[in-house]
Amino acid sequence: MRAAWETIRVASPRRQLLADIWHCSLRPTMSVFLWRLFQNRISVHVRMKQKGFSFPSKCQCCEAEEMIPHLFVVSSAVQGVWQYFAHFFGLQLCDTGDLTHLVHFWRYSTPFHSDLHVRMLVPFLILWFTWTQRNAAKYDGVQFSRNYIIFEVQRHLRTLPMVPRAPRVVRWATPSPAWFRLNSDGSSLGNPGPAGAGDIIRDVEGQVRLAYQVTLGTTTNVIAELTAVWHGLELAIAYGLAPIVVEVDATTVIQILQSRASGRWEVQHLIMRIVQMQQVLGSDVRHIFREANGAADHLVKEAASLQMTRVLHLGDITGALRWIIQLDRLGIPHLRHGR
Repeated sequence: MRAAWETIRVASPRRQLLADIWHCSLRPTMSVFLWRLFQNRISVHVRMKQKGFSFPSKCQCCEAEEMIPHLFVVSSAVQGVWQYFAHFFGLQLCDTGDLTHLVHFWRYSTPFHSDLHVRMLVPFLILWFTWTQRNAAKYDGVQFSRNYIIFEVQRHLRTLPMVPRAPRVVRWATPSPAWFRLNSDGSSLGNPGPAGAGDIIRDVEGQVRLAYQVTLGTTTNVIAELTAVWHGLELAIAYGLAPIVVEVDATTVIQILQSRASGRWEVQHLIMRIVQMQQVLGSDVRHIFREANGAADHLVKEAASLQMTRVLHLGDITGALRWIIQLDRLGIPHLRHGR
């Protein structure tokens, strides 16, 4: 049935204005009003006079006659509302008394005009809340206020759901030729609480040269993260795995090491040891997203929950850890949601 209708119907060109007023972020009542407004079908005084009604015509915000261009565009009170939001979005309003022209200018005044941006909704919210304020002034005796319109527009915008960020594709990458890559992680279940550290060193082929997990007793996340880096570099020196690049998923650790921040003696001791070993190995510490640091994360969780400490070689790796490593070698991506 739908296919037959699409075949015989004469489709009108798509009008952007009509698409905008039926935006999902506008309530149906708003959209119906906006459709009637742009069709010149709302009951302002001049419109009622055209239909034969006779009564004094006065705008609710000044002494002028109530007409659509005056009420919604050129009256001093409403002009203040348009100027307020134009300044907020960095726009220079055009000098026009035509409502359709003003809305068109607002949409295309910058090269960026995504339908999802809140800037596209603001003109329609201004029009709607101008109308509700006009009715409140006319029928309830309240004073027409531009501040009320601004407040209601802002309040409506704050209630809108945030558009979720598009997921980001991240993956573990092999090191440069002749280099090794140390992925390190540490965590504390409670901060402070039962903690563990995990390290895994791989070569340019993605093959595991060494993995390590250790339980740390009760400590904080920062201590666990720094301890993991320390143990990883210590093992790299012991097994001659250099030069090596270190990756951690905690930006706090990178900031601490780069700034050599002062703090508790345990932190200062770990920083000093790590910096010394970095100089020996010629290594630096870089950030990796948590989703791409799955192998080290698995080692940490296992160590913290099972209270185990061990060094693992390639032949010792089984189960879920083996699959994580294999997926990393194949370059299988992970989706990161959020920042």
